[in-house]
Amino acid sequence: MNFSDFKGSDWLVIGGGGGVAVFGLFNWTTVSVLGFSDSGGNAFDFFFTGTIPWLLFVASAIIVFLLASETMDKRGLPWPLILLAATALAALLLLFRFIFNPIEGKDIIEAAGGNVGRGFGMIVSVVSGLVAAAGAFLNFQASGGELSDLTDINKIKESFGGSSADTIPPPPPPADDTPPPPPAP
Repeated sequence: MNFSDFKGSDWLVIGGGGGVAVFGLFNWTTVSVLGFSDSGGNAFDFFFTGTIPWLLFVASAIIVFLLASETMDKRGLPWPLILLAATALAALLLLFRFIFNPIEGKDIIEAAGGNVGRGFGMIVSVVSGLVAAAGAFLNFQASGGELSDLTDINKIKESFGGSSADTIPPPPPPADDTPPPPPAP
């Protein structure tokens, strides 16, 4: 395997996905009350804003590695578009978790004079996820994609092999008086 064939955008997705894979297992929340503090939780404690992004980033990193190493065939599917969509969705979900950070009992902890914060694992996972999404975007641009393509449904259909025009199939040939040939024996 020749790693020199990997582009910079490939390394961003692979590194970012690897960062999320590792740091998603670290502490995602911190709690401090009356001078005592503790941290805990990880990506798997938050299904929609932790587990799903973790899976999307790890899968994207694996797919990019397989595509760049030519172990997987690039033809058939618009991989740059799929990877951009997967990493963008995962980054958005991680950002929701990072910005809002709701956990059970947060109101009770804060009412007792405590504080609920973001843990080291969450912060590094979000940064790693944004790196992976940036790599997927650069990969999408390198493959000839543009942001304006994402708003044109016909271009998206074409990238998946669909037709951009709503065409009606041609009419059958006109019938003449000759019967069709008999089936082969």
